[in-house]
Amino acid sequence: MAQPETQQEEPPKPLKKVLREFLVPCAQHNKDKRFIPRRQLETTCNIRAVRRELKRVYPRSDPNFCEQLASLICHGQTRNSSAISKSYFNIFAILALVNESKLIDFFRKHSLCDDDLPFHCTSDFAKMWPNNKKEKDYIQFPDGVDDEFIEAFAREQWSVLVPSFESPKSNSLRCNFYEFNDKAILPIINISKNKHTGGFGVVERVQLHEDHHEFVHSRFALKTIHSMMPFDLKSTLFQQELKAFQQAKPGSHLIDVCAAFKKGENYSFLFPWADGGTLNHLWTKDPQTIVVNKKVKWSEFSRWLCKQCHGIIRDLRAIHEPHDTAQAKDKAADDDDLYGIHSDIKPDNILHFTDDGTLLGILKVSDLGLMKFHRLISRTVQSKSMGAAYQTYRAPEHDMNMIRSRKVDIWAFGCLFAEFLTWAIAGQGGIDHFKNMRVDEDKHFPDPKKGEWFEDHFFTMRTGQPKRKDSVAEWFAHLSEDLGKDTFFPQFLNFIQNSMLHPDRNSRVDCKDVEKFLERCLGNNVNSSYWLFDGSLTAQYVLSRSSTESSSWSQD
Repeated sequence: MAQPETQQEEPPKPLKKVLREFLVPCAQHNKDKRFIPRRQLETTCNIRAVRRELKRVYPRSDPNFCEQLASLICHGQTRNSSAISKSYFNIFAILALVNESKLIDFFRKHSLCDDDLPFHCTSDFAKMWPNNKKEKDYIQFPDGVDDEFIEAFAREQWSVLVPSFESPKSNSLRCNFYEFNDKAILPIINISKNKHTGGFGVVERVQLHEDHHEFVHSRFALKTIHSMMPFDLKSTLFQQELKAFQQAKPGSHLIDVCAAFKKGENYSFLFPWADGGTLNHLWTKDPQTIVVNKKVKWSEFSRWLCKQCHGIIRDLRAIHEPHDTAQAKDKAADDDDLYGIHSDIKPDNILHFTDDGTLLGILKVSDLGLMKFHRLISRTVQSKSMGAAYQTYRAPEHDMNMIRSRKVDIWAFGCLFAEFLTWAIAGQGGIDHFKNMRVDEDKHFPDPKKGEWFEDHFFTMRTGQPKRKDSVAEWFAHLSEDLGKDTFFPQFLNFIQNSMLHPDRNSRVDCKDVEKFLERCLGNNVNSSYWLFDGSLTAQYVLSRSSTESSSWSQD
């Protein structure tokens, strides 16, 4: 009687094939570079899989040899030893990817471990040496290992050595700084097609693989200093902005920075992505539509606007006056203290985060690239340049003696808050009309030095001395006329005009004054008549009324 055939066990699947199934394309490199997510790598290269792979490449070896070596690779120690040895996990994964797992014993015997990664090689792939050594210390591989192996190893090591971004362990740091090899593959699995260019950098929306960051955000803004800039200039700009983030006190209305890094010769920052866009994006939306869609009362909307302005000023004050805030009452200032000036306040640098759990979101100041910190003894300085500040919001002192002080930020915020209130009352059309009024005033009083060039800003120099434009007061009066003088909007507009937009910087209020004013506003109950505003003053009404009334400055 014939015996049934014994079913033969299938040979183990090479670990290379298993690993390659989990390679993820990096979106930053048009998907021509791939990486293995860390958690997937650790799961796939478990001790059973490593033991199976070792038995496949060492079929005639002592079973105890494979057992001991697998334990060393996965746990950093042998089965019979409690001493932690060198790690060979990444080395083994790379060798498996290039189908040379058998070489792990060579690496082990020559003490070439994960600490030696990444390995460097010559351009012709004739030699390879550890990261912490020189070319003269190249590895002398056994016969049969050629330049094709070196080339494959040098390429595939980046699929395993994927960086991860973590929160700083020290409370004194707002973010960690990393320095990556130019060939490193970042764990970017999605990247926006649109690139936002502004200031000194390019911003892209990216998504990081969840295995390679520990932040609560799912999407990030990747800001890279312009790559075409000279290296020294890129380095200077990066260090300046990084210093600003590290010096500034973290606050709810200052943008969080997740990480800063250098990759090759490029410098980048990683921020949470603002789903609501910039303040300019918010201003394109109809306030009445927002109130209806979010199901909030107009009084709540008005109070939200006040609260955002207050929070922004409060956290700017932490930069302007670090020893005058609640967090530092008992710390005396000395000549080594630093005082910050943002210098680039504009709608594009105010971000709207809508995923903070509140109905209307939160506004945060971003882009500290132009921020300057000055010693206490020179916090008001005269410089040859005010920098690339937003021209519409530039302060009068810019056109006089090039004085840079903290008051330039107060003026800029006065301009921004004026447009913010304009939007709340009259929408985007109101902002455009307000701008046209300011430009038209220049047209009525042309500056011979500028010819037919008219600028959009909030002051004029036609008398030889800085003067707030008459069109500003006229527009504020239009906005306030039907709102009641004892309510929030007229009071805030009056404060902006007389205190924040004062042409003389010495008479202009500081952050503390603005903060106290807005605190008094917020002291009114949300249901009180102080917040009286129901959106009935539509943009069409305000604009039609403004266009039919004569302008005092146009009749001079």
